[in-house]
Amino acid sequence: YRQAGVFLKRGPHRIGSTYKKAVYTQYSSHLYDVVVDKPSWLGFLGPIIKGEVGDSIIIHLKNFASRNFTLHPHGVTYTKENEGAFYPDNTNDLQKRDDAVEPGGQYTYAWDVTEDQGPAKGDADCITRVYHSHIDAPRDVASGLVGPLIICRKDTMNKGTDKHFDAEFILMFSVMDENLSWYLEDNIKTYCSEPSKVDKDDEDFQESNKMHSINGYVYGYLPNLTMCAEDKVKWHLFGMGNEADIHSAYFHGQALIERHHRVDTINLFPATFIDAVMIPRSPGEWLLSCQVNDHIKGGMQALFNVKDCRKSTTDHNESRKIRQYFIAAEEIIWNYGPSAMNRFTGQELITDSESHIFFEQSETRIGGSYKKAIYKEYTDGSFTEHKKRLAEEAHLGLLGPVIKAEVGENIRVTFQNNASRPFSIQPHGVSYRKSDEGAWYGAASRGAESPASHVSPGATFTYEWKVPEDVGPTDQDPDCLTWLYYSATDAVRDTSSGLVGPLLVCRKGALLPSGKQKNVNMEFFLLATVFDENLSWYLDDNILMFTLNPSKIDKDDEDFQESNKMHSINGYMYGNQPGLEMCKGSVVSWHLMGLGSEVDVHGIYFSENTFVTKGTRRDTANLFPHTFLTAIMKPDSEGVFEVSCLTTDHYTGGMKQKYNVKQCHWWNVDVSMYLHEKTYYIAAVEVEWDYSPNRTWEFERHQYHEE
Repeated sequence: YRQAGVFLKRGPHRIGSTYKKAVYTQYSSHLYDVVVDKPSWLGFLGPIIKGEVGDSIIIHLKNFASRNFTLHPHGVTYTKENEGAFYPDNTNDLQKRDDAVEPGGQYTYAWDVTEDQGPAKGDADCITRVYHSHIDAPRDVASGLVGPLIICRKDTMNKGTDKHFDAEFILMFSVMDENLSWYLEDNIKTYCSEPSKVDKDDEDFQESNKMHSINGYVYGYLPNLTMCAEDKVKWHLFGMGNEADIHSAYFHGQALIERHHRVDTINLFPATFIDAVMIPRSPGEWLLSCQVNDHIKGGMQALFNVKDCRKSTTDHNESRKIRQYFIAAEEIIWNYGPSAMNRFTGQELITDSESHIFFEQSETRIGGSYKKAIYKEYTDGSFTEHKKRLAEEAHLGLLGPVIKAEVGENIRVTFQNNASRPFSIQPHGVSYRKSDEGAWYGAASRGAESPASHVSPGATFTYEWKVPEDVGPTDQDPDCLTWLYYSATDAVRDTSSGLVGPLLVCRKGALLPSGKQKNVNMEFFLLATVFDENLSWYLDDNILMFTLNPSKIDKDDEDFQESNKMHSINGYMYGNQPGLEMCKGSVVSWHLMGLGSEVDVHGIYFSENTFVTKGTRRDTANLFPHTFLTAIMKPDSEGVFEVSCLTTDHYTGGMKQKYNVKQCHWWNVDVSMYLHEKTYYIAAVEVEWDYSPNRTWEFERHQYHEE
């Protein structure tokens, strides 16, 4: 957390951790003299507004601030005079009055909760929405005017039914950009000791004002997220903000149900509203963090406390089958392009126009080979013999061995650290005690390092993980859920160094004795990530080993940094991944995993074939850091096809491979007749395109904001 000072330290040209903000505060009456208390964990969010289908919600907004604001809702029905949003909409007089509430003024907004805005058939009883000020929405929200709105089915809001929850929390994940706040000038004057010398355009100053917060708290300061073990807990999560606001909210040691699927990580983007249910089993202080690397470093973490309230527990420690794995962390030299060729262009990687920036070796460039740490499997606890990889595992590349278990079993991983610095194993998707956790944080991190989270070089630690019913696939999930395990001693640097592997949690009876899946002919595991070798523990070693003139290197040089960002699938680039071979008509399960930082927004496209996931047919899967997907494909086209990330920079950067679908005589192939033919004639034509043919709307909006 050396990073924390960037955001929290006050200085001559730094504001620090305290900012003037505008917030929504609830009062008990029209006199606005008694504040209604709200839960402390809401932070600077406004009060929780709740309504159910059939309700009208009346909001009396009084403006105690020094500039115009409004209140605008998502997820309810309103007329123009109750919209609370300013934009040129051809309204006037009465219908314009909702567009701005002046300092000292007040306005009454009336909204209706209608059936078509309420929860749909597949939704939970109550769904997450928000409200915020909307004169200049990005700046109003950055100033703090945002709050939660919960919309429920008719007659479910306060029922003591079995759907009742023991605890309910609402969290906003947002990189609050204080540079956009209306109060930036005030904050500079109040908190910087040399305000006149502050350069608002300085990149480092701007970065120091981007607060990676959950409800306005950073680095674990969010208070009072407490619950009992075995409680039924409802989480309402939403994202707000900018393009940096790609969040993977990871609940350590827990499993949740979100939209009928089992998850432990939830993806959030600006104006994404999600609700999920969790029943925590293991007491202790647990981490809720955004697993996007930049956001881990920026402090987007909170702690939630699961107390042992002696509620009945379902787990009787009956003897369970134990699946045993022997895994070591080892340092190797990894080559991202072992064939030395760009398999897509036929050119050499060091000369090809796309790939040379990553593979060229020179005075100040490392090239395509790096020292990395990876997980390797051994045959037994003596750690003398590597377990040989089968031909169908050749595609795994630098991933660790695939760990698999069925619901009702335990996993025992004996981990030996053969590397030169402390590492650990931290799993997604299974249940474990605090003493088996591979990550180190909270109260624990104030004491001595725990044996599970810091396995010293040469030392061994045995992890015990459980796979109870409530981490297994739901009835709407595939037979096997895809997860990953990774080293979390320093989650950012350890994974950038290469310590990551796949983990499958399957239904009871879904695995054959050999460990293969019963209902699948072939299984493939793909990790899409831009390995940022600048963040690896071994960067200095790599500079010394591979560059021709190490003394000339400036590690902060942007071109040098770019050359070390390896856009890879399982550690392979530009078609160098071996072993993606399958039979036409067979059942193939693709287990897709994401990892990395803000740039790791991946659209993994399978050309010529489709797959089914979460009940929908697709040909492209979206992946983000610490998100997972099981996709089932029945390839119906023969040939060599592409599996690639269609994010433009990633595609040209090498995140593309080839997979081969062959005709294997033992599969019955369905030769369906295609009777109907549709013909289209399409030409590419060059035209002049005007993005803004008429600028009156823009001028009207601009004029208002200038006033």
